[in-house]
Amino acid sequence: MRVKRSSSTNLLLNLLVAICALILAFPLVWIAMTSLKQQAEVMTWPPTFLFAPTLENFRVLFDATQAGATSYGTIKVDFLTPITNSVVIALGSVIISLLIGVPAGYVLARRDIPFKEDIAFFILGFRFAPVLLVVIPLFSVFQTIGLYDTYIGMIWVYQVVTLPMIVWLSRSYIEDIPKDIEEAAAMDGAKPARVVVHIVLPLLKPGLVGASLLIFLLAWHNFALGLMLSSTKAPVTVALLKLLNPGVQFYPVMAAGLVVTMIIPVILIVIGQRHLERGLTFGAVK
Repeated sequence: MRVKRSSSTNLLLNLLVAICALILAFPLVWIAMTSLKQQAEVMTWPPTFLFAPTLENFRVLFDATQAGATSYGTIKVDFLTPITNSVVIALGSVIISLLIGVPAGYVLARRDIPFKEDIAFFILGFRFAPVLLVVIPLFSVFQTIGLYDTYIGMIWVYQVVTLPMIVWLSRSYIEDIPKDIEEAAAMDGAKPARVVVHIVLPLLKPGLVGASLLIFLLAWHNFALGLMLSSTKAPVTVALLKLLNPGVQFYPVMAAGLVVTMIIPVILIVIGQRHLERGLTFGAVK
């Protein structure tokens, strides 16, 4: 039986949704406004909302890429290199996670192996383990074997964040596909590898695209791993710390950097929104 809500109830619900949207949007709007202000305008109280916008903060971020080391005050800014580092690390993490995680998810979904559930929860446990438990031992190990401050080392350690998500999401997606389709193909003479490549993977495409976007965002915004295990190959989230030194805070430039770091994830979400929504609900109970 469908319950009809009164107009006052609908109005109250709409008001609550609007308040929640304002609360969530306020930090983003504030950062965008700060990126267009001068340093003096940022520190004034009460804060100014009507101001003469400037793009000087964005110019400061990228001038260093042209001259090698353009200084802004007492801090040198080179923002294009960290962005490149983040793109390489995040994309590499997604590719490696897909190559390893999808086959692992297929085995956990379709094969009867000993301790299958224990293995699955062991993999998931890495996703919820505190990052410092992994980073502190790896710091000395990476320095010993030469993986500190390398793309290979960063992509490898980022699997702690991305791989468990892919394994569990792909397992859920595969379980949502009727097994009868694979059995029918096998009866027609298709080998297991061909069944996976020509039947399972095309059906998994919407879910895998959404999962890939999700773990790309997780890798892009990761901070602790890049802070401890990189220097020149530091991702963009770590590079923003260079704009915060004791006694010297370039808040407008840092806000401009935050705006730049949000552009790539926003573009990916807008382009792949349909796949992202489908991917997050692909393995749900219908």
